[in-house]
Amino acid sequence: MKSYFYVFFIFFSFQAQAQNFYKVSGTALDKNQKLPLVGAYVFINRSSDNKEWAVSTDAQGNFNFDGLASGQYTLKITYIGFKAKQQALEISQKDIFLGEILLDEDPLLLKQIDIIGKLPPAEQKGDTTQYNAKAFKTNPDANAEDLLQKMPGVNLQNGKIQAQGEDVKQVLVDGKPFFGNDPNAALKNLPAEIIDKIQIFDQNSEQSQFTGFNDGNTTKTINIVTKPEMRNGQFGQFYAGYGYEDKYQGGGNLNVFDKNRRVSILGQSNNINQQNFSTEDLLGVAGSSGRRGGARGGGDARMGGGFGGGMGGGLLGGGVGSDVGDFLVGQQNGISTTHAFGLNYSDNWGKKVELTASYFFNRSNNDARQLINRDYFQDSDTTQQYAENSLEGSENTNHRFNLRLQYQIDTKNSIIIRTSAGIQQNDGFSLNVGQNTWGELTLNSTDNSFRSDLKGANFTNNLLFRHRFDKLGRTFSVNVGTGYNTNKGESFLLSENRFLGETEEFVDSLNQFSMLDAQGWNVSSNLVYTEPLGKGLGNMLMFNYDIQYQLNDSQKETFNFSSDTESYDRLDSTLSNTFSSHYLTHALGVGWMKRKNKLVTMLRLNLQWAELNSHPIIPASDDIQRNFYNALPFFMLRYDISKEKNLRLFYRTHTTAPSVSQLQNVINNSNPLQLSTGNPNLDQNYQHNLFLRYNATKADKSGVFFALLRLQYTDNHFANSTLIAQQDTVLNDQVMLQRGAQITRPVNLDGYWSSRMFVSYGVPVSFLKSNFNVDFSADYARSPGLINEKTNFANTTTLGIGLVLSSNISEKIDFTVSTRSQYNWVDNSLRQDLNDQYVNQNTQLKLTWILWKGWVFRSNLNHQAYFGLSEGFDQNFWLWNLEIGKKLFKNELGEIKIAVFDLLKQNNSLQRTISEVYLEDTETEVLQRYFMLSFTYRLKAFKEKKP
Repeated sequence: MKSYFYVFFIFFSFQAQAQNFYKVSGTALDKNQKLPLVGAYVFINRSSDNKEWAVSTDAQGNFNFDGLASGQYTLKITYIGFKAKQQALEISQKDIFLGEILLDEDPLLLKQIDIIGKLPPAEQKGDTTQYNAKAFKTNPDANAEDLLQKMPGVNLQNGKIQAQGEDVKQVLVDGKPFFGNDPNAALKNLPAEIIDKIQIFDQNSEQSQFTGFNDGNTTKTINIVTKPEMRNGQFGQFYAGYGYEDKYQGGGNLNVFDKNRRVSILGQSNNINQQNFSTEDLLGVAGSSGRRGGARGGGDARMGGGFGGGMGGGLLGGGVGSDVGDFLVGQQNGISTTHAFGLNYSDNWGKKVELTASYFFNRSNNDARQLINRDYFQDSDTTQQYAENSLEGSENTNHRFNLRLQYQIDTKNSIIIRTSAGIQQNDGFSLNVGQNTWGELTLNSTDNSFRSDLKGANFTNNLLFRHRFDKLGRTFSVNVGTGYNTNKGESFLLSENRFLGETEEFVDSLNQFSMLDAQGWNVSSNLVYTEPLGKGLGNMLMFNYDIQYQLNDSQKETFNFSSDTESYDRLDSTLSNTFSSHYLTHALGVGWMKRKNKLVTMLRLNLQWAELNSHPIIPASDDIQRNFYNALPFFMLRYDISKEKNLRLFYRTHTTAPSVSQLQNVINNSNPLQLSTGNPNLDQNYQHNLFLRYNATKADKSGVFFALLRLQYTDNHFANSTLIAQQDTVLNDQVMLQRGAQITRPVNLDGYWSSRMFVSYGVPVSFLKSNFNVDFSADYARSPGLINEKTNFANTTTLGIGLVLSSNISEKIDFTVSTRSQYNWVDNSLRQDLNDQYVNQNTQLKLTWILWKGWVFRSNLNHQAYFGLSEGFDQNFWLWNLEIGKKLFKNELGEIKIAVFDLLKQNNSLQRTISEVYLEDTETEVLQRYFMLSFTYRLKAFKEKKP
């Protein structure tokens, strides 16, 4: 604590000095359509010394220059396809707001742009890396995801787009949300040919954007900037196909753009695992089946993946499963049938109101067979292993709604409302045969069936009011948020379990019915006031106050079947629980920001008080109250080395409260060999995060370089304590844990830390007419855990390299050759003889070749290899998909094709999971070879511009 107060003392020791700096700002718009010109270049040149500054416009076309001294200047705005705009300025003792600056289209320039010069692939614009789509050639049928994978620093990992070493959480289209925060909805459904630029940046919260003070809550974001000539018309595609063994697909998307009014409709129905969206998982069941009772801590490392897809099985545990928040998950393994429909709408209602709203529905039926092999890190000469063979199925239904409304009351006041709602229903089942072994000895086994019916809903609403005073830099804003979530359901468990006792074999049969009713709500408020020190924005202070309150209630009742009454009427108090938790936080903070030439420095400090109350009622009433006092510092340094290079350094701290499912002390026995429970004595954790980012672009050499270093350390980490019974053990004087069975509960442990290093470089290869990208990554995680009350540190290290060569020859020949290799080390402190090394590699060749008279050949060949896994789990297989098609109609807008998926019938899915307690390999059944005949029609109808 002394170090925090020392920082606090120095923090307030800075003396403010008045600076005669001023601001120039405005908005660049398309003159004909009055649409913002996103990513336009704005230059300002000082006449006295010919010094020049440059910025790019944001998603609304806005730009601003800070810290300009009095004098004569020249402002110039350029944008591809538009005539440059230039005007003289005189700055004298006040800020200048230029308002709307309208640029005229240059039809001649639009036609000659490919001839005039070679576009650089990427440019660095402040915190934003901007890629020029015209520098990356794609085939006419490519979508946004295909285009992105050609760009330096962007790759596809386990079905998710990563940019600059981090998962992309949000995709905007011309600065506006597209189907809420679902990246896949935009990337898989928008054609590449409408894209002008791709911008990648860390988006701050809207309150931070207004105040200029970074609050540390950033989202890795991609903004798709469409071509101006394609912002007025209709485009999309429609498709249908039928194949061998009743395989089918049908769907499409339609986009109607009319200046600011934009409507997008998408839909699909198929039984071949195609999913052009992400799923909102309110129940915690979509990513994986929680039925096995393995409540994981925070240190898992997941490697690998497959080419299948689908949803997981049912879950009915001791709480709501997970905190309600961002639950968008990618496609999972198994064989799935999917039906989906979505509608996205955005428009400006007059000059003051901007609205974006979306609705999405999907239903997915999934079946998945799995083989699991798990080795425990026990402190003994012999290792206990768990093996499982299971069949899981589910029908998962989602509705989700998102809305964003911005009302510009006047030049000084605005309101932003964000609302989201989701409903999920999951009907799941699982059939499971599993056993624990100790060397050659079988300790126990289970043969059980589990069925669940769950319903969940959530609602969140945020209102942000922003006020700007007459004095530049003096602002006030308040953000009020509310939320509600509920989770209800029931489950049936029927199992026969055999245990090898110390003297004889014991058989235990279960026939149980469980009910769950959990709900929670929260309210929060954040007030921020900023004050400039002197004139201009070069030196500023910020004051903030935050308050948050969260309440969760959960009730689970388990009944045993009575043969006398032929009903479930015998309450099992050992498996039933009524529980509530309250979490209240107050935080008072102050911040200081200094802008000087190329350097921006920001310091913030929050003093936080938190109170956590846990109140179990059944089986025993108790009150557990804990108070936490924390100092939460934040530091940011931004240094613009040049127009092409910049450096960013962030240090952030924050606390996280345990979820109700982690606190609730009720046993989940859905797998009697692997029990789990909560821990009402959990404390909040405290995280330290350090980020270092470096960006550099070379316009003359068309090179793009990016480097990332991330470090994280956690006090009171949420880890697992696993008790593996060496003999028959009675828990809490009530529950018998048979020999070889286990129970897991969360605990707080210190010593967790992780790191990630990522470096990427991309450059054109002229003699091959292609782009070459290479990236290196190094990941490390140290996760503490308890096994039979002994501490184990699981250390996982991964080194990776990725190589991509993508063609830039022409739109008729489009190929991408890529390979990604990872070398993995697994070390643990308890059983060093179980330390392991393994390799996974994925190589891919994608080719699209448009031949003579509209004939098209497509090939996608993947090679997946795993070496060093458990016996029988090593993999070395090829997945080869082929298509032959013929373009039809005027402008080749139609196509009929025949396709074969998994020509060699080798498709597979494998995943390795490493926790602080065990090492697990999972193989899942996936879709294999089928043939399909299909027809596709593309719609393109753009309105011509008036001269």
